[in-house]
Amino acid sequence: MTTKGRFFPTRRAALRGLAAGASLIAMPGVLRAQKISWIGANAASQQDFIGVSLDFFGKRLGELSKGQIDVASHHGGALGGEREHVEAVLQGAIQIATPGQGVVAGWYRPAEVWTHPYLFKDVAHKDRVWDTMRAEYQEDIAKAGKLRPLGAIPRMPRMLSCNRVVKVPADMMGLKIRVPETALWRRTFELFGASPTPLPFPEVFQALKSSVIDGQENPMGLTFNSGIFDANTHLSLTEHMMQDNCILMGDQAYQKLTPELRKAVDQAARDMEAEMRPKVIADDVRILELIKAKKIVISEVDKAAFTATVKNLTTEFPAGKKWADRIGQIA
Repeated sequence: MTTKGRFFPTRRAALRGLAAGASLIAMPGVLRAQKISWIGANAASQQDFIGVSLDFFGKRLGELSKGQIDVASHHGGALGGEREHVEAVLQGAIQIATPGQGVVAGWYRPAEVWTHPYLFKDVAHKDRVWDTMRAEYQEDIAKAGKLRPLGAIPRMPRMLSCNRVVKVPADMMGLKIRVPETALWRRTFELFGASPTPLPFPEVFQALKSSVIDGQENPMGLTFNSGIFDANTHLSLTEHMMQDNCILMGDQAYQKLTPELRKAVDQAARDMEAEMRPKVIADDVRILELIKAKKIVISEVDKAAFTATVKNLTTEFPAGKKWADRIGQIA
């Protein structure tokens, strides 16, 4: 495991070695003449849509920049977990990270809004929200947190996997459920009745196999592609969150780019969103059939009962209230 602000020695060495081989951001005048090598990091598998989105973004950016920017992607947690990736972006060790939007709350507290449960009406509403408030959100986080989420990596609703039937909050009593490393996420699952256990995602499968945890929650695609159904036998269709990941870079590095390259970076993010949104939706249907074929026990849940347990979270976690109110205004 890792702790905030500290890498395993092997990960520190890997990041130093990669950074040494990359052409780090220079002055705009220099950028016009030299090829820029960037490092991209992803904690999930390359086959998951987070990995696919990072690869698409890198390829598209190379095309739009006419080969001037090259993104070398590292998948499967090879460079650590998502919190480490954000730290590495700020340190200049890597240039592109792909964390969950809510993970960024460690540096910009209002980002916790993306992990408020039952915030969006449906997937289409989630996408409309991001498209509508992206520009104002980017400027706020850049000013306060020195980070710039370029685009939203689309993800489907998060579901619970474990080894028992869960249909109502009472069914979660005593379950040790892995959650990402944020306070709001922990509190959500406490209110659901579980015992939340924060862990970096690369450690989840082994923790399940060794019974350190009983279950985890993620979109079905990530759960299936990570082999988690080799350790968990049940899936509950909780749809408790719709947290997208994001293509994230440091705002200082972004501002040092030429206007032409900033335009290319932004367009690559828009193209990634347009390419991935319909594919992620279609893939969720396919993944559900594969889960059924593995004889996983699938349970519908009482969403009203789950929603009722977390109705006061905005009061407990007011940092994201401004954005929660903004989201509530978007039809």
